[in-house]
Amino acid sequence: MSFFSGLFRKKIKKPHTTVPIKRQRAVVFVDYEHWFISLDRLYKTRPDIKSWYTKLAKEFEIKEVMFFGDFSNSTLRSDIPRIREITNYIIETQNASQYHKKDFTDFIMLDHIYQKAITSSDIDIFIIFSGDGHFSSVVSFLTARLGKQVGIYGIKEAISTQLKNCANWTVELPEKQPDPMLEYYQMILRNLKHVEASNEKIQGTKKIKSFPTFWGTVDATKRYNNADKSTLVKAMRSMIEKGYLYQSHERVSAQSPKKVKVINIDWNKVKNDGIWKPD
Repeated sequence: MSFFSGLFRKKIKKPHTTVPIKRQRAVVFVDYEHWFISLDRLYKTRPDIKSWYTKLAKEFEIKEVMFFGDFSNSTLRSDIPRIREITNYIIETQNASQYHKKDFTDFIMLDHIYQKAITSSDIDIFIIFSGDGHFSSVVSFLTARLGKQVGIYGIKEAISTQLKNCANWTVELPEKQPDPMLEYYQMILRNLKHVEASNEKIQGTKKIKSFPTFWGTVDATKRYNNADKSTLVKAMRSMIEKGYLYQSHERVSAQSPKKVKVINIDWNKVKNDGIWKPD
């Protein structure tokens, strides 16, 4: 082969291979009494076990999931078929004693966590679903002594601050979902903000200020945004129910006894709830 033929010979590209990212190996301990009872008491809803596990399994390599609870309680027992959709590892913690019934579940969970920590060195992360401060000591042991990652799941308003502070991360359920009407809320608020600004400009003049009514606001917002009217009506009513808007009767002028039902905005509330962000 000549020098020139070698110089211009076509180079063969090697196939590009990607190395898959190794997910952390996790074990999960679920205090189902905390999940079920706290969610029912505070939010009048039930655990979405399958959806929760599906999200978890996408992020971690789940080696084991254990559910703990006093399933002699008929309301908890009715959920066993749903739990079995993701795991058969269900530990009954019923305590015959009339004292310390809830603590008994905690103690059994703690025993399983410590046993797993000692016998399974290949586990990267321990996930504990509970809000009880009793688990703070085992979380500190796992993180400080064994160098493990610990994640906490718990129900919002029913989770120990100390427990959250000990863990590497915390997820509080139910997670806040974006309001499907948010886009329409913002259309309505832009329209009302425009009316407010126009009224401020005519102060001290002989011009008559605008009075934003329910249907007038719906029609103006529909016209400027080419939005669906029926959805705007639903959004307006929702905003009134949530306290973002409120109605009051105002006189058209000092000379006229006629009153109109005017839409007002609680700007502090819409800003605090993230519905409206100041420019």
